[in-house]
Amino acid sequence: MKATVALLANTEVHNQVRKLSWDIHQKYRTGIDICRLPPHISLKQPFDIFDPGTIEAYMTELASSVSPFQINLTHLELIETTIDGSKTGILWLNVEETAVLRQLHNRVNEELKQRFENVPADFDGADYHFHMTVSLGGQPIEIYRGILEYFSNRIKNIQFLVKELVMFIYDDRYSLNAGYMTYRVTPLGGSE
Repeated sequence: MKATVALLANTEVHNQVRKLSWDIHQKYRTGIDICRLPPHISLKQPFDIFDPGTIEAYMTELASSVSPFQINLTHLELIETTIDGSKTGILWLNVEETAVLRQLHNRVNEELKQRFENVPADFDGADYHFHMTVSLGGQPIEIYRGILEYFSNRIKNIQFLVKELVMFIYDDRYSLNAGYMTYRVTPLGGSE
């Protein structure tokens, strides 16, 4: 079993991002598997867990110690990647990095390492790029370049106050995208 820790978009941003995901899929048939999870900004990439209950206790403690803070989604970006041997793309909304966001990422990774030991994951660390995924795979990279051009001005400079922490889990026996679920949502300290 694996888990990941993230920040949830508020309702307004959730609706804007999912409408964009849907519109991209309708025009370019990219698929909507990525939409099984709500729009979020990962703080910790997937790591092995044995008991979700131990992570729940940590989530409660972490959330209560963090006050709501501002997030700025600056623009749509295309990341070229290979999935199942085919060159494709990931479209995400760039998240403007702030000291608060970087410190929280570092804190979560360090605290999980201290408490649970075996938590390394690809992409975590100093080079981690904060983002909110909109579309993933389903078409060749050339199509994704066209998608970026067509939709690049759709969502820009959106700000919102993040108020919730979320834990997603999945069972290793299933594929990464199909097996994830929202396991727990916890309000940040001071947000009701």
